[in-house]
Amino acid sequence: MTPSEFIITVVTAGGGAGLVIYKSLKHFASSWLEDKFKSRLQEMVHDQNKEIERLKSDLTRTFDRIARLHQQEFEILPLVWDEVHEAFWRVASLVSAFQSYPDLNAMTSAHLKEFVAQCELDAWQKAELLEADDKSAKFRFFDYWRTASLARRAHLSALNKTSRHAIFLPESLKNEFLRILSNISTALVQHEIYFKHPVRASSQDSTDKIEWMRDAGRKEMNQLEAVIRSRLWSTPIEMDAA
Repeated sequence: MTPSEFIITVVTAGGGAGLVIYKSLKHFASSWLEDKFKSRLQEMVHDQNKEIERLKSDLTRTFDRIARLHQQEFEILPLVWDEVHEAFWRVASLVSAFQSYPDLNAMTSAHLKEFVAQCELDAWQKAELLEADDKSAKFRFFDYWRTASLARRAHLSALNKTSRHAIFLPESLKNEFLRILSNISTALVQHEIYFKHPVRASSQDSTDKIEWMRDAGRKEMNQLEAVIRSRLWSTPIEMDAA
C-alpha cells in the first residue's frame, strides 16, 4: 500500500477524527516526499561531483603528459637539428666542387716544415708527407680522408641522436631527419668512391646525392629549419593542431 492509499483508508474509516489524522498524515507524507527528494538529489549531486572530479583528474593527467612531451620535444629538437646540420655541412664541404689546397711543392724547406708541423695529421703521415715527391698530392690525399672521417663521425652522431630521441619527435620531422641523413650518407659514400676512382656518373643521375648536397639538399635544409623554428615558437595547442 502506498502512502496515499494508506491516508485514504484512514480518513474513510475515521470520519471527523480521520480528517485531523488526514492532515497530519498529509503533512507527514509531504515531509517524507521532500526528504526523499532531497536525499535523492544529494546522491545525484554527489555522484555528479565525483564524475566531475574524475574527469578533471583525467584531464589534468592528460595535460601534464602533453606538457612534459612538448617540453621534451622543445629540448630535444634543437639538439637533433644541431647534429644533422653539422653532418650536412661537413659532408657538403667535402663534396663541394670548389676545393682549395696550398701548393706544398712551391714552399721553401722551412715553410714546409712549419706547415706540416701544424697540420692535423698523424706523425707517420707527416713523415710521409715530408718525404713525398709530390707533396701537394700527398697532402690532398691525407687531408681528404681526414675530412671524410670527421664527416662520417658527424653523420653517425646525428643518426644516433635522431634514433635515440625519436620518441620525442613528431613522426613527420623524424622521417625528414632520417631521409636527409640517408642522403648525406649516400653522398659521402659516392664521393669516397669517386675520389678513389675518378670516373663520375652524370650529374643528372637521380641517384647522385652529391648533386643533391650541392643544390636541392641545401634548399631542403632551409625548409626544415623553417619548420623547426615554427614549432619551437608555437604554443602547445598550435603544435597539436599542426
